[in-house]
Amino acid sequence: MLTRFREMDTIDFPAQVAAETRKLINRGTLAPGFQLRQSDLAERFGISRVPIREALKLLAAEGIIEHDPNRGFFVAQLSSEEARQLYRMRQLLEAELLITIEWPTPAQMKRLKAMLARLEELLSAGNREGWIEHHRAFHDMIFDLSPNKVIKREVLRMMRLTDRYRALAADISAHPQHRSANIETQLLKALESKDRDLLLATYEKGRTVVLEGLMAVLAAREA
Repeated sequence: MLTRFREMDTIDFPAQVAAETRKLINRGTLAPGFQLRQSDLAERFGISRVPIREALKLLAAEGIIEHDPNRGFFVAQLSSEEARQLYRMRQLLEAELLITIEWPTPAQMKRLKAMLARLEELLSAGNREGWIEHHRAFHDMIFDLSPNKVIKREVLRMMRLTDRYRALAADISAHPQHRSANIETQLLKALESKDRDLLLATYEKGRTVVLEGLMAVLAAREA
């Protein structure tokens, strides 16, 4: 379904266009190496080229797309080296949040358990897009338990940069090795029992499984 806007609908229109274009890239609708022609995007969204150009500049600043002065804008290629560095940054920042989180209230635990049940439903149904969205929300809620909001903002920025890789990670998370590890279930167990060592170890275990699988997928793509 095409998303079409009226320029009067929002003040920060380039940000809206950037968000929708980012979704298309993350879903794989706009594949790595694909040229983003301003005229095509303007037609897709039903708007002029001016906000399209500003949106592309925003995405280029994030590193999601690349700009060649002579050729235009292109969706950035997926890279195992980039993925390794991004996930390393996430590891360091997320660990800092985990060691400072405040234990969840009963109401928060109830919500986390409901989110976990929904994640299992989406995974079993093969709904990758829905799983990615709810997986982000699940971990966002855990990170929100930390008072370190500045670090949380940086974690969110890193997560946006790894969103393009997350579709691959969704498949990896459905792998028996990941599911048998019960990563998310163990996270809730750690939170409920207030076991910080288990919380940190479980995050590290889940990250290792996903990253190793992701590296294998990317290596095959780059071969």
